[in-house]
Amino acid sequence: MIPTGNRRQLKSRFNAIRQQLTLATMPLFLCTVSSSLLAEEMKQAGRIEEVVVTARKRAESIQETPVAVTALSGDNLRARGILGAEELSKSVPSLQINNSTTPQIFIRGIGQRAAFARFDPSVSVYLDGIFIPRPDGQLLDTIDVDSIQVLRGPQGTLFGKNNTGGALVFTLSKPGEDAAGYVEAALGNFNEQRLQAAVDVPVTDDFYTRFSLNSRRRDGFFKDATGSENQSIDRLSGIFQSRWIASDDITLDTFTFIGKIRENFPSYHCVIANEDALFVNGLGLLWPGDTDPNNPSAYVDNCNANSRESQKDLHTNQGDSQRQQKDQDEFLLGLTLDYQYSDDHSFKAIFGYRDATKMNPQTTADEGGPAEFLRADLLDDGLQESLTLELQFNGVLFESVDYSAGIFLQDEFKSERFNTANPLVGSEPINFLGLAGGQAGIDIEAITDLLGSVTGLVPGGTVPLVAAALPLATVQDFEIDGETLAVFTQATWHVTDDFEFTVGGRYTQETRDSYLVTRSADLEAVTSIISSADPRFVPIMPSMGAMAFLGRWSQDPLTIANNILHEQFPGDIRAPLSAPKIDTRGDTFKQFTPMASVAYIVPEQLLDGTLLNSAMAYATWSNGFKSGFQEPFGLDGLSAVKPEELENREIGIKIDALEQSLRVNLAAYSMTFKNMHLITVNVDSNNTLVVGSQNAGASLIEGAELEVMWFPNASTLVNLTYSNNNYRYEEFTDNDLKALALRGERITIDRSDEEFAVSPKETASLGIQYSLQTNIGVFIPRLDISYKSDIYLGLDRGAWLSAQEDPSTAYSKAYTLMDARLGWTDNNEEFNIAFYVKNLMDERYDIGAVSAGDSIGTFTKVLGDPRTYGIELRRTF
Repeated sequence: MIPTGNRRQLKSRFNAIRQQLTLATMPLFLCTVSSSLLAEEMKQAGRIEEVVVTARKRAESIQETPVAVTALSGDNLRARGILGAEELSKSVPSLQINNSTTPQIFIRGIGQRAAFARFDPSVSVYLDGIFIPRPDGQLLDTIDVDSIQVLRGPQGTLFGKNNTGGALVFTLSKPGEDAAGYVEAALGNFNEQRLQAAVDVPVTDDFYTRFSLNSRRRDGFFKDATGSENQSIDRLSGIFQSRWIASDDITLDTFTFIGKIRENFPSYHCVIANEDALFVNGLGLLWPGDTDPNNPSAYVDNCNANSRESQKDLHTNQGDSQRQQKDQDEFLLGLTLDYQYSDDHSFKAIFGYRDATKMNPQTTADEGGPAEFLRADLLDDGLQESLTLELQFNGVLFESVDYSAGIFLQDEFKSERFNTANPLVGSEPINFLGLAGGQAGIDIEAITDLLGSVTGLVPGGTVPLVAAALPLATVQDFEIDGETLAVFTQATWHVTDDFEFTVGGRYTQETRDSYLVTRSADLEAVTSIISSADPRFVPIMPSMGAMAFLGRWSQDPLTIANNILHEQFPGDIRAPLSAPKIDTRGDTFKQFTPMASVAYIVPEQLLDGTLLNSAMAYATWSNGFKSGFQEPFGLDGLSAVKPEELENREIGIKIDALEQSLRVNLAAYSMTFKNMHLITVNVDSNNTLVVGSQNAGASLIEGAELEVMWFPNASTLVNLTYSNNNYRYEEFTDNDLKALALRGERITIDRSDEEFAVSPKETASLGIQYSLQTNIGVFIPRLDISYKSDIYLGLDRGAWLSAQEDPSTAYSKAYTLMDARLGWTDNNEEFNIAFYVKNLMDERYDIGAVSAGDSIGTFTKVLGDPRTYGIELRRTF
């Protein structure tokens, strides 16, 4: 904190500190000056500390940085009880983080919904300057973190690709020159046990080390009928850091992170979203367990068996086929070299290596009930490996131009094995003929004649039909190699002391090579196996796995046929596979992302005699893009999906007032989003339905964000945030799924009236903290309240149409959460005790999942954490 009575004094003191602190002794992105006697004097006076950030890769006051940025120090995080990245969305405007069945980070409505290897995130995460490219490694715990910076809006110039929404920047606490450290332990309900510790061990006068350890465990609070406890926590990690001050001009920082996760994803409940969905009633299908073709109910009953109404609170019934485990090992290595080679210029080299393994199998999606109907599994271990190197040049030219320029290189490999499986289903002959008629090359007349001859063998003149009308098994082995090269520069010209102009650009070239091996179920072998095992099954059309059952529906032929197959193939892949089909594709994506901004700092003399201490207004035009990729497209192999593009126009005001006791930051923006990666339905050259991502849309996003920090007196702190985002599709085209499935007819539909998924339109938070000084120490009670408006979770057109009649089929309701904390610190600030309660009112609220109204017709809903509470003890030395 830097005490100032007016802006000239503030700037003078700030510049003096900046001259004393070289870039070699600062964290890469964020540094908060808070350890001086001056900072303590300011805190006691109830004035806001001055935060020094390097969001533009140079040190400057956050109130003079023309970027919408929220900065939280390690002390701020502890005061709010924030233990992981997902909790940031409680207090950062426009930020939505879900950690349900897949990790998701959204800023201003922009994010990535699925976590498959081919999809890149839309919000990037950095740890000490190291880019973390995969979503499942991005939700970091706030362990030994010195600060977190949330940059909102596209950051395509200095940060690069996959920053269309923004960036989260984590900076670790650095080794100190004196021996010091802390130990923190906590106990809570659901058998939570947490231990954190860090120690600085200086080796020599110019070589320092730091060791930190984190262990956190908590039982799952969702009890499944199978006996598993889901939404558990089990994480163990360690960090080793070193800092070598080789000379007055050269510093070398390193860190090594080793982490292990052994926990369970959340469970979910099921709701029927659309009775007319293809898999419910739309195709006239019968499922294992159905014994009456006039009243098929097995599919709906399966979903209802796992509804919230049918289960006790915090209980689910997902069945034995569900694998909720989240097992991952991760290794990170970072190295940063700072070289201040002249008074005005510096060089920085940042090297990063990441190796992560996801241990599978893991169920990623199904129709929502306990039966093994629709299965989607990640099999074998998923591998992720990346190397990054960034070279930066920073400095001052002509005494009035600050610049940053550099080169970024990345080499990444990732792999996964994915299995989708559906059971053999049934149909009456007339329904089967309609379904087969929608497929190319089907001889309907021949099938009709054969059915007629078989029907005559069955009393009553009808025959149950069993077929692989849905893909019985599809196993895909996907390997992706990506290489990225980018060059960037950004310069700020301080035209006067009060006016600056910034311009920059980044050119990125990415080469992505994909290797896909696909093996589908051998349906002719399936019919042979089943008909050989039970002669009542007569092959009708082996290419569709179609068989007539010489019996009645009341005998449940679907269960009989599927059991025969499962006995032959008891593993995860429950069908014989055909010969592999190999697809390879290489594409190069090129993008240039420019930016420009102007900022005006109100001169001090204009503020004399007013309530304002400082004020800045800025306008920014910036661009970002999300990498293109290759998408499996049925029998046609891999198709290229072009990069997403985002153009942002933003204005902002940053104000300090009332003798530095009030800070108000406001940003308003309008963003044009092109070539959006949206999930649509299509058909391949074999007229087979394919659901995947395509460049199917364009949209306009407009909104505003407010952040307020206020010290009404020296003992009271109030934090207030609010965001309002309006999302509007300008273009969103898709195909009618039912027309494709039933008639093979391509009918284009307009989906531009739908809402954006996953992100709420409104968020708000209020935090109130009070410090009570006594003879035995300082008591600090704090209350945090956060609000999220309702969130649309639909995937397709059917979900949207159903939600217009009944919002509960695709929306999570708006909710408000309250967290409370009471802390005590001794007068020497060495010992701290805190009692905490999160979700004080034990609110039941949804944090994700998906509603698919056209196809599977179900809405899987994931609950967030119930009330948790506990005690923390922290000792510093």
